[in-house]
Amino acid sequence: MLKKLKKLYYKDNFDYSTGQVNPYEFHPTFYFILKAFTVIDEPIPKWCHFSVVVMVIDASIGVFFAGVSAVHGAQLLDIPTTTEAGIYGIVLAYKLLILSCTQLDKAHYHCFLRIMREDFRYVCAEGAKYRERFFENQLGTWKVSLFSVIFTSGIAVGMIGFAMMSLFFYLLTRTPGDDSKRPLLVPFWFGDVDFGKSPTYEIALYFSNYCFAAYAYNYIFMIQTQVVWVRQIATKADLVIWAIQDLLQDIQPATSPEEKVHYASIIRYRMREIVSQHHSMYILMEAYAGVYKKLLMFEQKLCGPVVCLTAYCTAEKLEVGELNAILLLLCIATVTLVFIPCYLCTFLGLKVKSVCDACWNISFWNVGSEIRPYLVLIMQRSLRPLPLQAPGFEEISIQTFSSKMANAYSLFNMLRQTNI
Repeated sequence: MLKKLKKLYYKDNFDYSTGQVNPYEFHPTFYFILKAFTVIDEPIPKWCHFSVVVMVIDASIGVFFAGVSAVHGAQLLDIPTTTEAGIYGIVLAYKLLILSCTQLDKAHYHCFLRIMREDFRYVCAEGAKYRERFFENQLGTWKVSLFSVIFTSGIAVGMIGFAMMSLFFYLLTRTPGDDSKRPLLVPFWFGDVDFGKSPTYEIALYFSNYCFAAYAYNYIFMIQTQVVWVRQIATKADLVIWAIQDLLQDIQPATSPEEKVHYASIIRYRMREIVSQHHSMYILMEAYAGVYKKLLMFEQKLCGPVVCLTAYCTAEKLEVGELNAILLLLCIATVTLVFIPCYLCTFLGLKVKSVCDACWNISFWNVGSEIRPYLVLIMQRSLRPLPLQAPGFEEISIQTFSSKMANAYSLFNMLRQTNI
């Protein structure tokens, strides 16, 4: 079994060294999740539409109950319950935002998939000399996306597992007639409904576990698609860099008018390919920004409060001898899953700027002046910031992530020292 998993991880059973390679076959989990969320530009099975509707319904119900519970906790001045319910409300509202952006921005997903297929076709045909390096990048993308799926799935499994373990521990330690209630790790409240009695308890337990699994499924879509998308833009930048490095290959200072015309025609042809690939890279980047800018801005504003409040609730529970492992896992997951986009955007910004360095490193002084305006345009375009900015927001980067986590820690300390 371990050998099979290793072969799957390294794609030892997949031959991408010859022939035309289908990107959907190379990235099967990516293809499945795109189809499941109805954003692929192919016929979509009916069950995919049903699953999206079900996720919208369960997230809406979850936001409603979280809001009601948070208001009730505020009325009782129960700060841990209020903050815990508020956290779940924010998280599930983010899920609704992801689903809405998915359905409203399908054209951007279709653009991404079209360019991705074009890139695979290009390296398997005209750009065959870049094939090995291109698929090394794609193999790295496959490994990172597979890790993101496993990590996000593990968070959901851990949350459900802790919920089941708490119930199992209750069954082992309770004694008949002690009037203890079965543990429900999610704070449900709705009027006079007693969530500790059957069958209400079982319904609430199953619903909360389903919400954990559905949210992880939804976030797997977001984070895996983002990983593949950003790394595809970076691979596109690599194609541009490799083409720039080969621009003047076998080009020498002309010694006759015939050589000058011959070399000029070769350079124009290669330059046309470079400009086309560079323009396609920015189309892909604009499509990425069209989908993810709203989501990344939402994360930037609310990741700090969510991390702070989950840590605060966990600390408050520990003081009274309780361990809310679900909130602890949610805190770790929030930090990790917010760090990944910040790292990806930092990586993407550096990769795009490296196109400028590639232009500078070629011996452009050995040829005529016809290519220099194009090189200057490419360099100037590459130095522009990523299209992931909006008024009132900071750039998406590791530096911004560090700043938000520092603010969250400061707010956490303030809440702990305040006698509420």
